[in-house]
Amino acid sequence: MRKQIINSPKGFQVAALHCGLKSENQNDLAVIYSESPCQVAAAFTSNKVKAAPVLYDQQIVRAGKAVRAVVVNAGNANACTGSEGMQHTRKMAEATSHLFAGSADEVLVLSTGVIGVPLPMELILAGIKAMGELTPQTWLDAAQAIMTTDTHPKIASIQSHSGYTITGIAKGSGMISPKMATMLSVICTDAALTSEMLSKVQEIWNQTFNRIVVDGDMSTNDTVILLANGVSEVEVGPDGDFYQTFSQICTELARAIVKDGEGATKLVTVSVKGANSQIDAEKIARAIATSPLCKTAFYGADPNWGRIICAAGYADADFSPEKASLKLKKDDQKIILFESGQAELYNEAEAIAVMQSEEWEISLDLRQGRSSYWIWTCDLSHEYITINGHYRT
Repeated sequence: MRKQIINSPKGFQVAALHCGLKSENQNDLAVIYSESPCQVAAAFTSNKVKAAPVLYDQQIVRAGKAVRAVVVNAGNANACTGSEGMQHTRKMAEATSHLFAGSADEVLVLSTGVIGVPLPMELILAGIKAMGELTPQTWLDAAQAIMTTDTHPKIASIQSHSGYTITGIAKGSGMISPKMATMLSVICTDAALTSEMLSKVQEIWNQTFNRIVVDGDMSTNDTVILLANGVSEVEVGPDGDFYQTFSQICTELARAIVKDGEGATKLVTVSVKGANSQIDAEKIARAIATSPLCKTAFYGADPNWGRIICAAGYADADFSPEKASLKLKKDDQKIILFESGQAELYNEAEAIAVMQSEEWEISLDLRQGRSSYWIWTCDLSHEYITINGHYRT
């Protein structure tokens, strides 16, 4: 991510601490609070197995209620914990609401970590209570508090010349798949959003967070939240610069998740064009982006185009290899690997050099229609197995 100054949107405060869910005195609990009620937009996992905080938050968002705070814990997902899990979620919201003399219905709850283990509520409730005694902290503290297998915090911030600020944090490293990445993200702004702009938020998330893959697994806890408190008194609609600025924030956070994928060493854009429909283009892009054989070839910098064409072929999409062209791309460099149903002569050393880069692109042109789709993925290394062989999710 680019070097940047992290500005806090007006009217927001952040606190984070170690309550005992993580080892070695690492922050594992965070609260983001707004002095004014917030407009809220949210998207959640499409996994049929949803964690208690997801079910709770969905009720709040669907009711159209204003939100004042978000509380996040790491180290325990509070998923598959039955009615007790819902009770624990409610208690977290209630305890957080006491920090600002509000109600539990003004608080959203996010959890991440091990599935199937009840929350240690004594630790969490004591931690939330202690938040009230803390001086306001930085967004970096909060970003660190929500990490699990992440190797570094993920944060993005832009202060617009129009007078508003957007700042967001995210976590995610493994269990990353399209249709809500396995991730948590909270994005806050002091802008006042028109109803038209609020309705466009999901469109932006579909172009960013829903286009990332690490391992193809989909979590029980995926949640992304936008809070807008309007304290800057700058009203924004879809025709102004807010749309682009918000897109940039989401893009930075989404790409940071892929770059920090468990064991990942490179970010790869899989681009499919010339399809008869976007559905077909997406099927093929996803098949390539999630294929273990393709991803291990990415890691080994092996220009094994056969694995890529094979993945495209089993994607259940309308596709004729006799028409297709496959390229590797890096900046202005393009290397054709496959053309019209057969291998193309190419310089293998140059292809390997491209694939050894930290970022590059696979471009597959089906030459059948006008639809396209792209997705960000990463390689699959030995380290992924090491991490997941020793870390229980």
